[in-house]
Amino acid sequence: MTSKKDPGEGEMVIFRPFITLKNGKRLYAWQKGLKAFRLVVKSKRKKR
Repeated sequence: MTSKKDPGEGEMVIFRPFITLKNGKRLYAWQKGLKAFRLVVKSKRKKR
């Protein structure tokens, strides 16, 4: 399900209690026995 890898350069990890599926339905973490979903996203910050 979720990747256990560390985020790479320019990425960060966020945790959300729910995700929205492509069909518009919300899937809550508690429905899967979790507290939150782990998401790896690209950082919006630019490196100087």
